[in-house]
Amino acid sequence: MMNNEGAMMKKQIFAIGAAATLVMFAVTSPSRAHDHATGVVKERMDSMETMGKRLKAIRDRVKAKRDLPAVKADAQAIKELAPHVAHLFPAGSNDAPTQATRAVWQNWPDFENKAKALETEIGKLVDANADDAATMASQVRAVSQSCTNCHEKYRTKKKSKFDP
Repeated sequence: MMNNEGAMMKKQIFAIGAAATLVMFAVTSPSRAHDHATGVVKERMDSMETMGKRLKAIRDRVKAKRDLPAVKADAQAIKELAPHVAHLFPAGSNDAPTQATRAVWQNWPDFENKAKALETEIGKLVDANADDAATMASQVRAVSQSCTNCHEKYRTKKKSKFDP
């Protein structure tokens, strides 16, 4: 019979793995769209891709419980990009190939709040004790959730490779 700590860790690993899978799709799919992007749309797509790759590297380390101090560098890179997220969505920047929905500009205060949540959560990860794997895992989930909260509402849904 598994103790509570073991069960919690197993749930944490599963959650991190599921989130990593989502980021993998988010990171690998946009590359073709970037080819036709220009200006601020390209800049934001590149920034989002960079943050996604860094977050995936963080998740991989936390899941494997290895090289946790290296999480700080990736988290710091995201922290430096996070304050610019809202600025990368100026009015009128919703033409193809953007993946942003019109809801960004229709619900601007909520979008700004979600961008601010990313700043807050990534700041906590940067400040987290790298020797405390449980705290690191918990904060990585919080960062991932801040990304998901925004993407669910403000990014176009990806089509499955099985969709017509």
